Amino acid sequence: MEIRETLVEVFRELKIDPTGIEPDSRLREDLEIDSTEMVEIAVALEKRLSISIDTDDFLALKTFGDMMWHVAAAGLPASS
Repeated sequence: MEIRETLVEVFRELKIDPTGIEPDSRLREDLEIDSTEMVEIAVALEKRLSISIDTDDFLALKTFGDMMWHVAAAGLPASS
């Protein structure tokens, strides 16, 4: 499964609307994801993908593309 698809599934599970999401979509301003939700996303990704995510680095992400890159850097191939 591609990173984008996995993230969209996690967003849906956490009741975050992924409609119209693009790599340049801003996490806070466009998608209205707060810091608590960012931590929930990180935890869900760690469990689902068996990866380790640095929470402080994850909280500093600005766009959906940044999030995909960060997950890829944790050991998965990037795809958009």
